[in-house]
Amino acid sequence: MVQIEKKIALLHRYPADRIQETNAAFPYLQEKGIDVLTFKSFNRISKWRKFFKSMAWIVYAPLLVAGKGYDVIYCDDSYPFYPALVKLVSPKSKVVIRLGDLHLMYYCSGLIYQILHFFEKIAWNMADEIITISEAMTKHLIDETGRGICTILDPVDPGDFPVNGYKSHGTIMFHGLLTKNKNVDILLEAARRLPKMNFVVIGDGPDRWRLESNAPHNVFFKGWIPFANISRYIATCAMGVALRSDNPGNEYVVTSAFLQYGVMGKPCLVTRRKVFGNYEWQFSTVDEMVEKIKLLMMRPWEEGQKLREYVLENHDAKKIAEQIWSVLLF
Repeated sequence: MVQIEKKIALLHRYPADRIQETNAAFPYLQEKGIDVLTFKSFNRISKWRKFFKSMAWIVYAPLLVAGKGYDVIYCDDSYPFYPALVKLVSPKSKVVIRLGDLHLMYYCSGLIYQILHFFEKIAWNMADEIITISEAMTKHLIDETGRGICTILDPVDPGDFPVNGYKSHGTIMFHGLLTKNKNVDILLEAARRLPKMNFVVIGDGPDRWRLESNAPHNVFFKGWIPFANISRYIATCAMGVALRSDNPGNEYVVTSAFLQYGVMGKPCLVTRRKVFGNYEWQFSTVDEMVEKIKLLMMRPWEEGQKLREYVLENHDAKKIAEQIWSVLLF
């Protein structure tokens, strides 16, 4: 373990035992001796409690660091505005933001977005360093701010998703928080057109009841599964599907599920977005999705191994943690 001379804090809405679900590099940062400052509990599934607690985070997070004399404050949670207040209450600290999502794009548009985004850009520019999770997001932020941006790709820990001897049952799997932002409806429509194939949906959230009510007979909802057990389900599927809606904020985000399927050697079909560049297995319509499911099911092992090699080379959590660590120290 690297001994640190600087006093460093990590801020995140989620409790320490849940941060790993959104940033797989977190355990490797935590073991270096940083202070982890969070809510004691945070319900990601509840729509309104999540919203109100997230709003409270904007003012609660600065209170956690005020007067503590931190040399570096790492805002690992990309929720908007609060890093500016963090910098105001701790002006001598180096404030580093890691943007995993562009939240305002998810929640609003038009004039309201323009007004809030004006203040969001002020908050970004008050930070000493900004880390983005994709080249596409970096390009967007440079255009928005005109400043230098550091790209450190989204991580996945191979230790959390080991390749094992589970037998594939030939199913097509989606897992994640069930919200309208994920556009799981397109998966249900694909399942209707492929009645001889079985689809598995793992997760919970405010959109679950509606989705289950509209699902065809060959889609099976398993509910919420603990993070530690997700790999067992991935191991038994033939391929994964990582979904996002056409919300503009989704253009820059590599869905964690994509990395998790890939690191376990499973092929993954994704909704077409800027962040995936020339990746072959993208789709925009249900027709295209159905056609690519058929093609992938003909050679799942071959495509899965190609994806695994890419993920291990570029997204390994331990490597990503060292890259983040370098930004925090220098």
